Amino acid sequence: MIVEENLDDRPCDRSPFAFALICGGRSERMAEVGDKAFLPWPPPQGPPLYEVQLAKLATIEENESLTFLSCRADQAHQFVGSGARVVLDGAVDRGPLAGLASCLREAKDAGMEALLVIPVDLPLLRTSILDQLLDSRTPLAHRGVVARIDRRWQPLVGIYPTELLDEAERRLETGELRLTDFVDWALENDHIVAHDFGTEAQTAFQNLNTPVDYAAAAAQLGSAGLKIERHSKSPEWDRQEIHDEVAAEEPLELRVEGKSVAVVMRTPGHDEELAAGFLLTEGIANKREDFFEISQCPSVEDDARGNVIDVLLGGDAKSRDLDQLTRHVFTSSSCGICGKATIDSVFQCFAPVSVGPKLSRDLLLELPHRLRRAQKNFRRTGGLHASALFDAESGELLLLREDVGRHNALDKVVGHAVLNDMTPLENAVLLLSGRISFELMQKALAAGIPIVAGISAPSSLAVNFARESGQTLIGFLRDETFNVYAGEDRLK
Repeated sequence: MIVEENLDDRPCDRSPFAFALICGGRSERMAEVGDKAFLPWPPPQGPPLYEVQLAKLATIEENESLTFLSCRADQAHQFVGSGARVVLDGAVDRGPLAGLASCLREAKDAGMEALLVIPVDLPLLRTSILDQLLDSRTPLAHRGVVARIDRRWQPLVGIYPTELLDEAERRLETGELRLTDFVDWALENDHIVAHDFGTEAQTAFQNLNTPVDYAAAAAQLGSAGLKIERHSKSPEWDRQEIHDEVAAEEPLELRVEGKSVAVVMRTPGHDEELAAGFLLTEGIANKREDFFEISQCPSVEDDARGNVIDVLLGGDAKSRDLDQLTRHVFTSSSCGICGKATIDSVFQCFAPVSVGPKLSRDLLLELPHRLRRAQKNFRRTGGLHASALFDAESGELLLLREDVGRHNALDKVVGHAVLNDMTPLENAVLLLSGRISFELMQKALAAGIPIVAGISAPSSLAVNFARESGQTLIGFLRDETFNVYAGEDRLK
């Protein structure tokens, strides 16, 4: 039962997912510290933990639909204004299965196929973990995926098909409340698959049950070089200093002719390429001569130096309307985009591709291995997306860029290409480390790339765009299989 509707009316059929944050635990072992949903994170002055977790869900590219927040009746008033639809746990004191079932019911009623779930008490859960879950989905839409470490389920981090609602409600009625048993059943009956994370991901699943847990998690957050582990056979804790590299993320303000047009969160490095690729794919620039100068802005405070890029335009680009750029930038890639009208508007700036190389199927299967070998930063941090260009004939790696943002990584590739007079990239294959969205296909077209492949799934609009633009689109390129969604004639 929804007790609050504080979102604008939104269509429910634009994504197969709804999203849920489970907040209904009693927090009895937290003692005087209080309800874990409202603990400050990071302590002592951070926002309440539920806000932090909702913000993680909001960053997911598919999250253009419904977000539910499951809670007890006595908590509900405190979540008013959270931006989520507050849902009461249908059964009192029945554990997390009750919260999951309540959100599955609302998601199913809204016409959703699945529900991505996280709990409020995993403050160290990284969005890259959620990205990996999304990337590990099978092509079968009815199957979900749930996190597991060392054969132990992490059942409140997963994607559950809404078809599991009946079984969840049956278990609540019969008192079969163990969530791990429910997940075992779903696996055995082919409703879900397991995604096994390595032991290096254990910190991300460190939940808050006691004040000691809270302090330990805060210490872990405070230093990338501090690892705290509980003894397997006792309640004691080990504190060990380690060298742990994390992916850098900082804001970059993009200015054109001194006018601020966008702020992006990116991994520092290759910022000039990022700016050039961004402007090319937004239709402001088309070639090297359109960039008169790209430089760090000198008129900023010392602590911001390097995080502002100013672009002076040259050639035909000087006459372009920057107002349309600002409007386009603030239209998110996950909303405001729909169908034929959007595709036609893109083709006004970038013509469909009409030619392209022939790509060997055997060579295509080899490209993910070559990408992984070249992803040095990902191996160190585990937190970066990658975009890579390969020669379609030889399979030679031409260019690789990594970034915390998948769009940024591609902008850096495209920017390098345009600044070095490599565009259009008529004989290149673009390989993406994750999902393939409409906007990524648009950026590839702007650079004249005829073949785009990804390790994971494309969106429906990306498929439609590829077919209209004459591009070859390949998804789920892993192991010895791949799916072709458009342009099969380029494969040999």
